[in-house]
Amino acid sequence: MDHLVSVVIPAHNSERYIVPALDSILSQQHRPIEILVVDDGSTDSTSQIVRRYGPEVRLIEQDQRGHPTARNAGIRAATGAFLGFLDHDDLWSPDKLELQIAAFERNPTLDLVFGHIQNFFTPEMTEEERNRLAVPLHPLPGLLQGAMLARRASFDRVGLFSEKRGTGDFLDWYGRALQAQINIEMLPETVVHRRIHANNYQRMHKHERRQYLHAVKELLDRRRGIPG
Repeated sequence: MDHLVSVVIPAHNSERYIVPALDSILSQQHRPIEILVVDDGSTDSTSQIVRRYGPEVRLIEQDQRGHPTARNAGIRAATGAFLGFLDHDDLWSPDKLELQIAAFERNPTLDLVFGHIQNFFTPEMTEEERNRLAVPLHPLPGLLQGAMLARRASFDRVGLFSEKRGTGDFLDWYGRALQAQINIEMLPETVVHRRIHANNYQRMHKHERRQYLHAVKELLDRRRGIPG
């Protein structure tokens, strides 16, 4: 069994959090790992920080085109038999890949393995800012890119992420995966720690939530057999 895991990180102006994100991958108990950071038109020091890691981390640079396009660029460049994803401001648990690869070994018919996520407030947030947010801090089933490990061949059966919208691209992809009758397991362990901070993408892009609703509608339509 080829165990090389390719990890794709889309990054835009990520200088504040990219180091702990990368370090959480490099501290994985599992090896081998291929890390690909796709710098999506950053105007800060993101690319310089990533270059300091040397050959352990591959940097791909592109003009700003959005997170789905950046993820797809990383996927096209990836060479591993498995695909993992991490947002630039989140963290993997140290045993994430070890747990998920073990699940694939137990059940060779699996296509995707997810785990739980746990939100945490970034330390620089004030108590007042934290109190304004209704954020669950206990582990939750993680139907997110960051909590998923995909067999590359299975991912390719579903196809790349939709680049039509900046929000809801994973929901769209997951809907196509269900339609393709992908075999999925959800692990009980927490595999991702999701950082809550003042500039979280979903909160900075409230105007794009309509796209998320469109993605939900398309998912429901697919499950009902209504053509897109």
